[in-house]
Amino acid sequence: AIGIDLGGTAIKYGICSREGEIVREFSRPTHADSPVDAILEHLSEAAEEALAFARSQGMSIEVIGLGTPGSVDVEEGFLKGNTPNFKHWRNVPIKRRMEDRLQIPVFVDNDANVMAFGEARFGAGQGSDQVVCITLGTGIGGGVIIDGKLFRGSMYAGAELGHMSICYNGHPCRCGGVGCWERYASATAMIEHYAQLNPDDPVSDTRTIFERYHASEPAAQQVVETEIRMVAVGIANLINIFNPRKIIIGGGVSEAGDWFVERIAGAARERAMEPALENLEIVRATLGNKAGWLGAAAFALSHFGDTSEEGLTRI
Repeated sequence: AIGIDLGGTAIKYGICSREGEIVREFSRPTHADSPVDAILEHLSEAAEEALAFARSQGMSIEVIGLGTPGSVDVEEGFLKGNTPNFKHWRNVPIKRRMEDRLQIPVFVDNDANVMAFGEARFGAGQGSDQVVCITLGTGIGGGVIIDGKLFRGSMYAGAELGHMSICYNGHPCRCGGVGCWERYASATAMIEHYAQLNPDDPVSDTRTIFERYHASEPAAQQVVETEIRMVAVGIANLINIFNPRKIIIGGGVSEAGDWFVERIAGAARERAMEPALENLEIVRATLGNKAGWLGAAAFALSHFGDTSEEGLTRI
């Protein structure tokens, strides 16, 4: 299968087998401010590049999966409404347009959903049917898998984990709400908090904050300890609501290391209800920046019947 991850700065895509073995990876700029037709052109060209490579290797691609920001009607492959980081990317019949051009089945879902599906199918969530996947990045995204299936909600707008309110009169959020989890526990929140504590020497990324944390700088230590507590608050809520078998923590902030995820896990367990903690694992994501396109491929393959066939001849 071919998987495509439409991101704000790059389109990441690749070819994988039915078992998640990576055959080839690609990347190209997104040009997020482009008109709809131009973005569809970029996506189709990406798919055609991957198709050409597969055919040159004697492989037959059966299906393409795409993860996109925004709310997606997965039955129709239709992007509903708009997306904050794409100026014109709204109300787009993605599936129809790409299938008309490529003449191959295309399956489309929200990018956070397919990332969660990828971790559940090929990554840290393998073997579990009840999974919550969280991505800690510029905001907080994620997906919920119940009985092996993605939870999307009645209008495909469910599992907006980052917009769970954890403070009823808290910071305003770009979504129009207040007190949203991502306003307190995302990379953006960490950088803003650090600037408040150390205005004479601000930073532009969380990696620097963690480096200063390990160097015992007081401001960085306060920011990281606050981050651990704030992430744990949201995770404890998710444990109590969904009672998952696994919670997977990914995204750029999680790249601080296993120690960071372990600290969050310990703090979340202290806040969650005890019955939901039995057999619960809180783990770090394993697919990294491949989760988006691998998840899109896995999502597409899930629509294609038995995936037990060995080999890469038909993928």
